Amino acid sequence: MTLKHFALIALSGVLMACTAQVSGPSAKKVEALDDSAWECSEWISAVNAPVLSGERENDLAADGASWFLSTVENPKPVKSAVWMTTGLGVYYLYVNGEPVGEEVLKPGFTHPFKTRRSFTYDITAAFNKKAGATNQLSAQVTPGWWADKIVTPWDDGMLGDKPAFRAVLKLTYKDGTTELFGTGLEGWTAGVAGPITHAAIFDGEWYDARILPGYATPEKLSAPELNTEFKGEILPSEGAEIYLREDLALEPVKAYVWEDVTGAVESEERSEKCFGTVVIKREYAKGEPISLNPGETLVVDFGQNASAVPCFRFKADEGTVLSCFPGELLNDGNGARSRGMDGPEGSVHRENLRMEEGMQMHYTFAGSPDFVTYHPTCTFFGFRVISVSATAPVEIAAVTSIPVTSIAKSLETGTITTGNELVNQLISNTIWGQRSNYLSVSTDCPQRNERLGWMADTQVYAETGTFFANTDRFFHKWTRDVRDSQSETGGFPGVAPWAQYGNETMRLGWADAGIIVPWTVWKQFGDNSIVDENWEAMELFMDHINATKYDHYALVAENGDYQWADWLSYENLESCTNKAFETTDTYRQARIYWSYLGASYWALDAGMMRDMAVSTGRDSDAAKYAAMQQEAIAYLKEQFLNEDGTFKLEVLNCMQTPALFALKNHLVEGKALEDMLARLKQNFADHDGCLQTGFLGTSILMTTLSEYGLSDVAYDLLFQRKNPSWIYSIDNGATTIWERWNSYTKEKGLGPVGMNSFNHYAYGSVCQWIWECAAGIAADPAQPGFKHIIMKPVADKRLGSLDASFQSAAGLIKSSWKYEGDKWIWNFTVPKGATATVTLPGDTESKEYAAGSYTITR
Repeated sequence: MTLKHFALIALSGVLMACTAQVSGPSAKKVEALDDSAWECSEWISAVNAPVLSGERENDLAADGASWFLSTVENPKPVKSAVWMTTGLGVYYLYVNGEPVGEEVLKPGFTHPFKTRRSFTYDITAAFNKKAGATNQLSAQVTPGWWADKIVTPWDDGMLGDKPAFRAVLKLTYKDGTTELFGTGLEGWTAGVAGPITHAAIFDGEWYDARILPGYATPEKLSAPELNTEFKGEILPSEGAEIYLREDLALEPVKAYVWEDVTGAVESEERSEKCFGTVVIKREYAKGEPISLNPGETLVVDFGQNASAVPCFRFKADEGTVLSCFPGELLNDGNGARSRGMDGPEGSVHRENLRMEEGMQMHYTFAGSPDFVTYHPTCTFFGFRVISVSATAPVEIAAVTSIPVTSIAKSLETGTITTGNELVNQLISNTIWGQRSNYLSVSTDCPQRNERLGWMADTQVYAETGTFFANTDRFFHKWTRDVRDSQSETGGFPGVAPWAQYGNETMRLGWADAGIIVPWTVWKQFGDNSIVDENWEAMELFMDHINATKYDHYALVAENGDYQWADWLSYENLESCTNKAFETTDTYRQARIYWSYLGASYWALDAGMMRDMAVSTGRDSDAAKYAAMQQEAIAYLKEQFLNEDGTFKLEVLNCMQTPALFALKNHLVEGKALEDMLARLKQNFADHDGCLQTGFLGTSILMTTLSEYGLSDVAYDLLFQRKNPSWIYSIDNGATTIWERWNSYTKEKGLGPVGMNSFNHYAYGSVCQWIWECAAGIAADPAQPGFKHIIMKPVADKRLGSLDASFQSAAGLIKSSWKYEGDKWIWNFTVPKGATATVTLPGDTESKEYAAGSYTITR
């Protein structure tokens, strides 16, 4: 076989922007080649790719996109062609100028030092298979996930110096022989080229349509250089791939153009300064073409917060630059600084994104007389609204918001609706939060300069998410990220994969995701393989917490004498609001509280390890962890509880979360239990019927209440509309779950803008209770994967009705109930091969049901 440059004809003026995500039948993802195939390839980089060094002026990555090009001449007729690829940086593939694969933002977010994911495609249909024919292979690589801020914890340079590419082409000839061709210094060229002049995960994307793609300008490329930066392992991508959900594309619900501002108040005092209110110049109805002139600003509201990219169909004169700035909400209140506003009322708020020069899109027109279509391909944003400006007149025929997510349409498994529209909105907010934050890793938020795989956010929501989507393979990928990030002592980190920050180990509730997530996936999907993959890492962690009893002081060298604990709760000893650090005494109390919470997780983790050991035939380990759980429970009782069930540390008796963990671990019984439940109910009453819990407490709140017969209290909390509550955010305009219970209020405006996300899915864990308790669809750990279903629906007339359908690992499960007057009618389905233990509302006795559909009236 010979290799030579490929001559492209008649490409001038062709815009190749939006096609990078489009996959025809010619380029489907297939099983990876054998690992040994990598031996014939090397990592290559462009010699002229810029490298950032020294102190950065901002957090932006280096400019430019690296292109890699090779041309293959067939020595004989080809039967099939398979291309295995990976990159240091976000990469896209092309065969003969046509895009390859529907997956976007490859290779995704992994531990930057230890793991790269590969994507393998059957490119036979796009390949010219005749003997002597030539085929051009090319790739574009930008700095995302590698040479940008998301993985760089310091202020000098970036973690990765240069984007790089590595690939192996396998040709199978018609005579049955095969041949491998890998990237290297021979047969490949590389250089900075193409229309993307700047792109990174936080930065956004700058695109100049006047510049042809790298595969069309081979003269800009030259001999590559070897890249020796990455020395980790290349693994096939087998979960958590990222897709554009064009089926969910959002159209504007409101669009207007403004230019002038009225009512501004200048003042050096923040409490008095107001940016004023925009003067709307033109409003546009749905589907109406939009005109934008220099000096004007277009605001578009898509009505739904999401992880997405804006997609434009537009035209303008050559050289015109259109700029787009996404945000989560509009400024209001006459732009009052006292309300946290950063611009005039009606403009797009951006301050909570925490990156003034990032999270933006710039498009330079080539001057085509026809409308062209474009959206960013090397980044993503978290937004509901966008602000658009231009240097010359632009005609916009259409603009949409296209969600970006690892929850492909084919993975969606569960739907649940009720007779209460506010609860339905809560469910919708939760689903959109999951779509937005299940993006290669389970991120905390998609909008600001963070987007990290925070472990507590992941574990508190993991079970909820399994009902809405098949997350089995997603978590196989992510738990590899967790193992990559584990310390030598066994400590799991705050974030996975390793990233710009959050890498501290042994933060309680965060580290425990290393146990809780595998257990959840095993229980919900009946997947023993995730247990086997993580067993060694989980044992190392359990040995560590067993040796230290998860005592905060014993782990200070790892936890830095700090815990996030019940993050963003409204209770005493909360860390983010510094209640834990107000005085020397509160800091002392907080450390005791942290040790209590740590030991609570020690007990819970041990029980989960016992469950997984039993299921996977690890009999001796099952006995070990059963004993460990009892040891942890005895320790909790001895160290933290009085005989009457009150806490030895008095302040804990005035809090909700400590009681919930005591109940979750069954630490009290008899009169002590009755009294603890009474104190907990009184605590809700003392707080005007509101919860006070944060990330950790909220995750176990509702299911624990129902476990102890307090479903009426749980329903009261569900329907609560005061702050803090779920519906409070909906009353204040939420379309996703918020980071803070009071991220925004109509009365006071934004909460602290330095850490305030409007798309943070952790509190969506309430939907686990809606699925398992309101609908009555829960997996039995004794027979995981819904082979045996615990059906104990709890109804409430305030909900009116409920209709749940869940495609479980065992088959389709349904639960639908409604009220007709005082009559309660329940229809449910047990899938073939499964059984169910059914307990009707108000009953204590249960009944076994075989597969089938049933109707019960009471």
